[in-house]
Amino acid sequence: MAAMTNNNVFAMAGKPLVENDAGSYVAWSGKDQPAVAGEKLGCGVLVLKPLGFALPHYADSCKFGYVLGGSAVVGVLPAAGVGVCARERVVRLKAGDVIVVRSGDVSWWYNDADEDDVSIVFLGDTAGAVSPGDITYFILAGANGVLGVLDAGLLAKASGRLTEQQVATAFRSQPAALLTKLSRKLHGVSPHEHDRDGLVVNAARVPPDTTGLGKTVTAAHMPALGQLGFSVGLTRLEAGAAREPWVLRNGPVAQAVYVARGSGRVQIAGAGGASTLLDDTEVSAGSLFVVPRFAVACVAAGAGGMESVSLIKSSRPVVEHLVGNCSVLGSLTPEILQAALNVSPELVELLRTTK
Repeated sequence: MAAMTNNNVFAMAGKPLVENDAGSYVAWSGKDQPAVAGEKLGCGVLVLKPLGFALPHYADSCKFGYVLGGSAVVGVLPAAGVGVCARERVVRLKAGDVIVVRSGDVSWWYNDADEDDVSIVFLGDTAGAVSPGDITYFILAGANGVLGVLDAGLLAKASGRLTEQQVATAFRSQPAALLTKLSRKLHGVSPHEHDRDGLVVNAARVPPDTTGLGKTVTAAHMPALGQLGFSVGLTRLEAGAAREPWVLRNGPVAQAVYVARGSGRVQIAGAGGASTLLDDTEVSAGSLFVVPRFAVACVAAGAGGMESVSLIKSSRPVVEHLVGNCSVLGSLTPEILQAALNVSPELVELLRTTK
């Protein structure tokens, strides 16, 4: 990967792709944020209002969804192959849930609440995407449906059962694009608790790390993450709190970080030490930034605290802090650290034991 500069590793807000009375979908593009494309990451945020419905679709990228707030019913139909009947899994999602959706899985998303919106952030690996840095969706119904643009006569002939008029009715009657607001509740849609097994895990079941500031959902908690090769990072900082500088040292592991709530300051340092990749930047809720491979990051929360969700491109990441107890520098021989930094023994001890 080419060296990144402060000009292309920056935090920015996404752009609405769809926004109507059913909700909205905001996405980040690698065309606007070069670091996202460079590390082959992707991000989007779905908000569904009551009775909001995201039409069935599949995507070109493996991703996870993290429920920021609210509740939704979701259906996932895994890819099974020609002639094989796959089983649709229907689950109830709630705040703190992590759900895995593989590339090619068909899914739909439905808010059956009477009053509250549901918000879900999606972070994905776009290495195999049509356009690295962008999660591209292929919608099976509606104004942008992939079947609606095909010739009705050809589809009728291929089906062997439908007339051309029936095909046109089936695939051209839905005027909405991606999101639509339903006129009534779908009473025949029933989520099943057993369908959550292997597909959904709640963050409350994952123990915090040694700092107590974050959690990492890995293949140990959800085996599907091991197959996809990434993990989910969750960090919550109280007002004015800071997380010690950290690095992912176990291989070329990049990280996309979405700021879910609050605000803070971020610095990211790369090789050479002459300058920072992201220089003391203010980030706020709704922004996305990238921590490139082997780079060191440091975050401090603002007056209202800060909560973030991240995709880590490793199924078993080793997140290490550089200073403090059990840190990289703190684990070196004190005399070696003193000689390397050219400082007093007292300062070395503070570096090794600071929280």
